[in-house]
Amino acid sequence: MKTNWFLLVLSGLLLTAACSSPSDVPAAESGNKGEGQRQEQKHEQELIIADQQIATSLDPVESLTASYLVSVGAAETLFKVNAGGEVEPALAASAQELDPMRWEIRLREGPRFWSGKEIDADAVIASLERSREKDLQAQPFLDGLRFEKADTYTIHVHTERSYLPVPLNLSYYQTIIHNADAAHDAVETMDLSGMYKVVEFLPKQKMALEAHEGYWGTQPEIRRIVHEEIGDEQTRVLAVLSGRSHIAVKAPVTALPQFANNDAADIVASPAANTQTIYLNLARPQLADARVRQALSWALDREELVMLGAEGQSEPVTTWLGSNPAYAEAGNSVYTEFSPDKAAALLDEAGWVLEADGIRYRDGEPLTVRLMTWGGDKALGEALQSQWMRAGVKAEVQHGDYSLIQTARETGDWDASIEAWSTFGDEYTLLSGQFSPDGSANYGGFADPVTNEWLEALAAATDASERREWALKINERVAELAPIISLFPRPQLTAVSAKLEGFEEHFRQFENIVHANLKWAAE
Repeated sequence: MKTNWFLLVLSGLLLTAACSSPSDVPAAESGNKGEGQRQEQKHEQELIIADQQIATSLDPVESLTASYLVSVGAAETLFKVNAGGEVEPALAASAQELDPMRWEIRLREGPRFWSGKEIDADAVIASLERSREKDLQAQPFLDGLRFEKADTYTIHVHTERSYLPVPLNLSYYQTIIHNADAAHDAVETMDLSGMYKVVEFLPKQKMALEAHEGYWGTQPEIRRIVHEEIGDEQTRVLAVLSGRSHIAVKAPVTALPQFANNDAADIVASPAANTQTIYLNLARPQLADARVRQALSWALDREELVMLGAEGQSEPVTTWLGSNPAYAEAGNSVYTEFSPDKAAALLDEAGWVLEADGIRYRDGEPLTVRLMTWGGDKALGEALQSQWMRAGVKAEVQHGDYSLIQTARETGDWDASIEAWSTFGDEYTLLSGQFSPDGSANYGGFADPVTNEWLEALAAATDASERREWALKINERVAELAPIISLFPRPQLTAVSAKLEGFEEHFRQFENIVHANLKWAAE
């Protein structure tokens, strides 16, 4: 039955490709074309990117929209981080630290939005202030920054704490520069600055983009892009293997054997600086007790989780910062082993008694955890369910769309969910965003006075070694109190057609799918 389904999907994809791909040319007709015509056809061919999800809105301040707009070359930030981890100018021309609490950013003279409006200091400040006001995910990277126009192309940035790495913060995709005066609710009115301009948008179906002729930088070799949503991960893989698509984002690790000895496409597996993290809702009575949360962490065999949830394509970490290459020593500094005995002892101490049915009860109520998963984390969720059930926890997995998790958070009707946010960047920005009471990624409502005090010390630290020391202490304390449970870096696999040249590996692959020099391979 599985084989029949596979063949059916593949046949459907091939049929769809044969019917709809604008790049297809009948063999006999193609054979009559001259070299110049063939090159022209290749030049006009559109690049099709299959993604797990695409933007649900055109407004960059809506959740996740900025990341998708950056990934397909529609939007830009002032700075960007190269594959080596170095910060480089993008829309900005340069940055200079004037004193410990003040930076000067010089803008390029020339870039304009798609509408033709100039990207000067006024426009940049208006964009960043709109993101600060409306985008919760941008706030950790903008809080503590005050922007002041020095002249038409110069901005002074005043910081609330010393030695804040402003260019690094402004390289984050959520700080993209957009025309704050435009109505970002339609293709005709949205106004960004990227090399590709959006020309068609069907929410959760596809976004079509064409090279923007007025772009200030290098014109892209490939002139048209289609970013389409294919939720089923195996279908995305088949789309690339069949030639229907050229890039498949978030390819599943289970597909790796399909690319062995395959000439149609390759897998790019860039190590990612993120941590698969279980966020726990501390407002739930059973999860308000730190002993229960610690037991849930001790009860996990992370080696097995890596095998079952990531096909062995990762390494266990037990702390949130552990996936950051700069903090490798923090990886397993807490929960140094898989220990069912420690988990059992903590649950006994918390009053959860193991009954004959294998479930723990307190006051007649079972110990339950409902875990919400999305995307490619279903297998991981089921592995977690199995391991927690062995510890006497009545675990349930609810797999669905990411919007279901967002809605559940808004209503408070959730126990646990899985996310994998970046751990690369300024330590205070990242850690306060995750673990301060008003942090935008503090989904579970963690509020610990000691952690807050240490975050303040981190903010006030004046040199790199002192910041590192506080970051490690905070990271370890949070792991010990377990408002979140860290598992392993999420594998980052991208399937790339052999017809493409120039695809770049990047630890922020999600933001760097296309660039101007990506081109079709010579035949």
